[in-house]
Amino acid sequence: MRYISLLSLLTFPFMAFGQDYENKNEKLYAPQDTAYSKVIESNNNAYASATFGNGVAYGGGDLTGDKSMQWRPFEVRFGTEINIPAFMSDKFSLKNEKFRLDFIHYNEGHPHNNHRDGFGAQMVYRNQLNRKLNLEFGLGPYFSMNTTTIKGVEINDAKLGALVSAAALVDLERFSPGLHMRYALNHVTMPGAHSSIALLVGVGKYFDQVPVRKQPESLGNPIWLGLAAGVSQTNHGVAEGAIGYSVELKKYYGSHWGASIAGIMEGDDDVRVHRDGIAVQGWFVQPLSENWAASAGIGPYVAINQRGSDKYQLHGLITLQVERFITNKWKGLVSFSRVATFTEENDRDLFRIGVMRQFGT
Repeated sequence: MRYISLLSLLTFPFMAFGQDYENKNEKLYAPQDTAYSKVIESNNNAYASATFGNGVAYGGGDLTGDKSMQWRPFEVRFGTEINIPAFMSDKFSLKNEKFRLDFIHYNEGHPHNNHRDGFGAQMVYRNQLNRKLNLEFGLGPYFSMNTTTIKGVEINDAKLGALVSAAALVDLERFSPGLHMRYALNHVTMPGAHSSIALLVGVGKYFDQVPVRKQPESLGNPIWLGLAAGVSQTNHGVAEGAIGYSVELKKYYGSHWGASIAGIMEGDDDVRVHRDGIAVQGWFVQPLSENWAASAGIGPYVAINQRGSDKYQLHGLITLQVERFITNKWKGLVSFSRVATFTEENDRDLFRIGVMRQFGT
């Protein structure tokens, strides 16, 4: 869980700076001097943000001891604005209002005996109050995994709940078009478990008029081969991180969709998990600039744990990934994946850094 915070804090400033640098060199269609008021009023803006803060857990479940999140909650999100049909916009007088679909990773910090985080999707409503201030409200499903000890047994408790967010976006246009401070309040409701509320502060950015990167005509149906390596962390207190690897074939369909098949070697933690398998994922891809993109993938993962039953089992794999073009045929990537076993044991976080190479057909 801690690796995704490092990913967000390191990657997001470079994305913001990278788009500004490209704008200055006229690589993007949108001019550098675009006013922030114009940025937020245009359609199909890409969005990304990273925030952290503090909060408390409360309510049901097995909460004991300190309910504070100990200044460890954080959130990473990206998304795309959604076009509202003109007849609906006119009917409901939606002049300054916008709607956006966001994909989210949220970590709820470390209340005593509860380390819960998960992945969510939200429909976000945004109202531009003035040139300097926007207000947002988001609501959507939230699939969480909680590492907790119940009756002396440490488990990974997977549940589906809801994530509600309210945020104020304060303009930082003087540093970069579309950049803003994000002040957010997140509330989690989880049936059969505790709830939580947290105040988060960070930065966000709208990436206006995102261009579609043109491919050479000779590559009419390209496939990408990716190699990555990093740390695999078993979500149990007795297990240490292990070095893992992955090999992936990925194909993109238009600018927003993709599919992949990957061989994953998670590595051996010497205690609970030494797992290898094959994963198939479908992807939603959101370009952030000509060179940067964020994506979310989900799909089945068939694997065998040599420290477990030593039989093939079906798991789920959820991934958030940031990619950057190095050349037309090479990309660098940073990814965070969660292996969800749905058996209350041996869930794992996979942090990977790698490269991808394009091959035409």
